Amino acid sequence: MKESRPDPIRRSPAFFNSSVFLAFILAAGPLAWSLDLLVKFVLASNACENPSRANEWIFDPSSFTIIDIVAIAVTALATWQAYQTWNATTTRQPGHFHTVTEVGEGRQHFLALWGMMIGAMFLSAIVFSFIVNLAIPPCTS
Repeated sequence: MKESRPDPIRRSPAFFNSSVFLAFILAAGPLAWSLDLLVKFVLASNACENPSRANEWIFDPSSFTIIDIVAIAVTALATWQAYQTWNATTTRQPGHFHTVTEVGEGRQHFLALWGMMIGAMFLSAIVFSFIVNLAIPPCTS
């Protein structure tokens, strides 16, 4: 019978050990990217359809930069928390590579690993979107 090891993350506050927190880690990147694209699309399409309203502050390209920075911050925070969770649940035993796939004990470790990968992927997508917004104005006449 396999001997159970104490999970180091169980010593942290209850919220950081909850399924809600793990769901935040996994969903923050995709949600931030989706909302980033949706809000910028709505603002840019309204500015292009109504050039007389294009001088309003909400249609200014700096508002697109602010939207990107907020999305980058949320995704980076979720990726950092995923790394912290993954690091807290990592065993320091050499050659113990099955920890990610263990049933029960490795659930948080496995989801934190996926949270880091998903966060890195969507963080790079948001950063590339940010670069494009700096290089190309939202509405060219």
